[in-house]
Amino acid sequence: MSAFAVDPVFTPLQWIAFSGFLLTAVLVQFAFSPKRRAIIGRAKFALASAVVATPGIAGVTLVRGAYRAGYLEEGRGFLEANLRSIVWMSGFIFLSQLAVRFVPPMSWLSRDLAHAGKAVWSARLNRWMGRA
Repeated sequence: MSAFAVDPVFTPLQWIAFSGFLLTAVLVQFAFSPKRRAIIGRAKFALASAVVATPGIAGVTLVRGAYRAGYLEEGRGFLEANLRSIVWMSGFIFLSQLAVRFVPPMSWLSRDLAHAGKAVWSARLNRWMGRA
């Protein structure tokens, strides 16, 4: 017996889905944010985008999927397994986002990405208001 209410069941498909979704998220950010990418550099931008995107993607694909499979193996119904796994997913996403925002070196990357976004939007708003 583990310390958790149910033992999570991780499958290779969950890891493949997590990797695919994370790669897609980073590629979309990389493709559609050229000004932010130019401000902080390509490698740092890709790493910061991956760090910021990881909590949500991991929470949905890995944590929720593993606990849902664990509850289903335990004999719970489909609806109950889904609802119980949402609690684990929400807690994981909340705690991992706190870590990304406040624990170095992840906080440095997310801060630099946020500053780059502020610089881009500040320049854009100044241009729209005729101040640039």
